[in-house]
Amino acid sequence: MGELKGRSQHEPEERLRLLGAARAGDAEAFRALFTPDLDLAWRMALRITGEPASADDALQEGLISAYRALDRVEPRNLRGWFVRIVQNAARDAGRRERRHPTIQIQTHEEEGGGGERRGAAELPAGRASDPAGVVEGRELAAQLRAALREIPEERRTAILLFDVDGYTYAEIAEITGSSLGTVKSRISRGREELRGLLADLRPGTRGGERSLGG
Repeated sequence: MGELKGRSQHEPEERLRLLGAARAGDAEAFRALFTPDLDLAWRMALRITGEPASADDALQEGLISAYRALDRVEPRNLRGWFVRIVQNAARDAGRRERRHPTIQIQTHEEEGGGGERRGAAELPAGRASDPAGVVEGRELAAQLRAALREIPEERRTAILLFDVDGYTYAEIAEITGSSLGTVKSRISRGREELRGLLADLRPGTRGGERSLGG
């Protein structure tokens, strides 16, 4: 346990305790260790597979892989490590089934609020009862999905985590295992690419101004 204590500055003490218990074969500790990350990992898998059932499979495979690798994992960033395992499982499934990935853009309300989390985007008041507005919103969402498919995965992931899920730069760096500067650069460059792509899709508009912020 000396190694775990040395990492306490990087991971909450309770999570380190759970990791130690899970390594010793405690199934309940393993479940408690990764339960807080299941929703995020599933959404990340869904954005790769495009199908909920495939995301479920990737999550299950990720849990099995994580359990088998517990003795080898560095405890400093368990969340990012687990999420990347599930993402890899989703990519492997896509390659096996020769499925073309699609992007699911879903709003996600953070439970409890507070902290630095920013709430996911909501439709303007009155839009839901306006048929023309609903059609326009769906068309814009379809155009945004098409544009997102055209940018590199690491930039797409950073943008979705920031603008859709509401994670902070620091949290995205933890989840993706990247530096803070890299995360900011990916979001900035990804938004620039999206603006150009959306401008091509919607002639006569200033691409991207009505979609992602910044």
